Amino acid sequence: MGYSGGIYVAKAERPAAVGDLDVLWSKEFPDGWHELQLDGFPESSALPGLVTATGAPALVAVVLDSDMAHVQALSPAGVDWAAYLHPDNAEAFGAPPLPHSPDEIVELAVAWSTEAGLVADPEAVRAALTAKNTFAEETFTELLAALGISSR
Repeated sequence: MGYSGGIYVAKAERPAAVGDLDVLWSKEFPDGWHELQLDGFPESSALPGLVTATGAPALVAVVLDSDMAHVQALSPAGVDWAAYLHPDNAEAFGAPPLPHSPDEIVELAVAWSTEAGLVADPEAVRAALTAKNTFAEETFTELLAALGISSR
């Protein structure tokens, strides 16, 4: 049985949007970025609240049994995108279609990264969006690196 819960990535150690949810583990990246894996699922309003509170772009991933993740990203300027990691599994779970094509998602993800002061690799973003790792969390780590959030 895999992990099910939310993962926040933001420029905040423990953003208020986490609320009462337990943090299972956290990881710090350069330039003030933090990743928090939660024991539970974020509320739907968590991402906009996180961006407002930090004044910086943020990501939230909802992982289901480590089989797939629904990633949502938002920036203060309104760059908004969503993607499924392990899209075949997402479809099997009955996930609704995304509003953007894969090419549009890559373009928006790169714009989000730029606004965050990061340097994204568009081909690595595309590769992460189509990766078929065993665990969705592994693919999420690849996506973060592709967006420019990494341990360096």
